[in-house]
Amino acid sequence: MKAVALYARVSSEQQAQQATVESQVAELRLRIEQDGHRLGPTDVFVDEGYSGAVLIRPALERLRDRVAEGGFDIVYVHSPDRLARRYAYQVLLLDELARHGTSVAFIHGPQGDTAEDQLLVQMQGMIAEYERAKILERCRRGKLHRARGGAVSPLSGAPYGYRYVRKTDAEPARYEVLLPEAKVVRDIFSWLVHEQKSIGEIVRQLNGQKVPTRKGVSRWDRSTVWAMLRNPAYMGRAAFGKTESIAPSKLLRPIRGRGAIPKKWKTGRLDKPSPEWISIDVPALISADVFAAAKEQLERNKRLSQRSLRGRRYLLQGLTVCAKCGYAYYGKTVSRASAKGKDQWGYYRCVGTDNYRFAGGRICNNAQLRVDQLDDYVWASVAEFLKNPERLHDEWSHRGETGCRSSEMERQRDEASRSLAAQEKGIQRLLDAYEAGALDLDELKQRSDRARARIERARLELNEAEKKLSEIVEIHAVVRHLEAFSDQVCQRLEDATWEERRQIIRALVARVEIDADGATVVYRVPIVPVSRGSSSSGGNGVDESLHLRGRSAQPVAQQRLAR
Repeated sequence: MKAVALYARVSSEQQAQQATVESQVAELRLRIEQDGHRLGPTDVFVDEGYSGAVLIRPALERLRDRVAEGGFDIVYVHSPDRLARRYAYQVLLLDELARHGTSVAFIHGPQGDTAEDQLLVQMQGMIAEYERAKILERCRRGKLHRARGGAVSPLSGAPYGYRYVRKTDAEPARYEVLLPEAKVVRDIFSWLVHEQKSIGEIVRQLNGQKVPTRKGVSRWDRSTVWAMLRNPAYMGRAAFGKTESIAPSKLLRPIRGRGAIPKKWKTGRLDKPSPEWISIDVPALISADVFAAAKEQLERNKRLSQRSLRGRRYLLQGLTVCAKCGYAYYGKTVSRASAKGKDQWGYYRCVGTDNYRFAGGRICNNAQLRVDQLDDYVWASVAEFLKNPERLHDEWSHRGETGCRSSEMERQRDEASRSLAAQEKGIQRLLDAYEAGALDLDELKQRSDRARARIERARLELNEAEKKLSEIVEIHAVVRHLEAFSDQVCQRLEDATWEERRQIIRALVARVEIDADGATVVYRVPIVPVSRGSSSSGGNGVDESLHLRGRSAQPVAQQRLAR
């Protein structure tokens, strides 16, 4: 009696759950009994959920080891594509088994060892590889076509806040809003945009309130919230094709907490630029303005985030910038040797003044500023601003009177977007006319140049409209933020802790520009200057962006820190 073994494999977890592999094993066992062989309990090798396009599979590795030891005479396999989906892998495995004196018996395949049978096995291997590539390409092209047509089915799932409803004979696939989850999504965006909380603070609040996740647990992760804040589906435009497959990088060591042999040799993923995404209309949970404000706030948080404990010593970390060279100012404490026994002062220093950072030496000669002096000046300016919040309301009313409302900006943005789309379609029609022979090359060049000029103007108008709309959204967010805490903060400005001062400054100040004359505080919200008649500054007053200028005759919120 010969020693035999069986090998079975299914590609996906779904096939494993549907007991597809069990049917293979049952059929193989029946064939072994019919051939008069006996199968031992340790001679069954099954790979559940492993792709045939990879050669490293746990059960297949054990089988090859046993064959190398001379443990089997025959290995039963359901069909050649169960052994491998690539022709080269099939040839390698069959040749390896033959060298150790082991034959392979396919239930659905050639039954002999003649040259014709071997040729048939090779042909089946090539056909299996071709079918796999064809299926993958057809699926990719089909999903791409349906996504361009606005179908939801290529997304195959729904993010938090929605439920994915599969297509039926009566209606296509769709997103259905889950009201409890939708409220959580709106709260997350509100905390970021209106209350200007960091992702860490949002996660702590969600966990503190024991808000359940999609899986039902009350433990949120920062990466989950970060992905939600960047998902355009919440503003009604779900994105398809955000990533593309690339060749996988070499795995230097097994991933912690996972098996040494992956079930699927997954390809790498590379993010694609947002203009290449395909937008699919879904029910919106937030407005496009709030989503744009959230994107801007995420970029701001990234720039202002504390990278190390060293940054806790500097109140204006991430806000100071050199007006001369454009580089940032960073905090630096004078060493004990340089202090020569005196108090160790901290300074804000321009990056461009460091010789070691640039090949030709320093590129800026802007002077450094004492940390305590600049911090006290900026805090005094912000404190005075908080004590007069009506200035911010005046600015909001002024913008409403001049027609810069959110609805007007939305209309301008939509018009610019439609104009841009029409001009781009015009370029395509010109190319079609040239291909059809209706235009010659010279005429095509002239008309396309004019069309591209119109496209550039339309893009500038669209960018300007989006910029103004984003500014209005930010103003509104800051107004609501001030209304929420200005009364209680003003009562204890003098007793505010370091952390509270830092939070308030970051909420109001866009940057602190430093030049040869001193420091200028630029607020996040442009303020309309208050008319004071004549002043000691010679009537120049304050410019519209409230760069804190002027001299001691003006309040501190309208002065600039002189050296």
